[in-house]
Amino acid sequence: MQLEIYITNECTNCGEARLIAEQARAIADLEVKVIDLEAPGQSVPPQVVAVPTYLLNGRIVSLGNPKREEFLGELRQLSEEAAR
Repeated sequence: MQLEIYITNECTNCGEARLIAEQARAIADLEVKVIDLEAPGQSVPPQVVAVPTYLLNGRIVSLGNPKREEFLGELRQLSEEAAR
């Protein structure tokens, strides 16, 4: 599974997104990428219309920050199911 989190430096809520990413990296079989849309040469995918945006396997799962513990729990459950 791949979780992509799109952020910018100007985003006031992106600090929470970084924290969620850091904690999500501990989940087995979950690849986490934090993409700074202000980085040189970075393009904005068409489905990203706000920051932070969370994509799981290319599908939007949250516009804005989800509730951290609930979201991490859902990711853990999906990871366990995928491992079966």
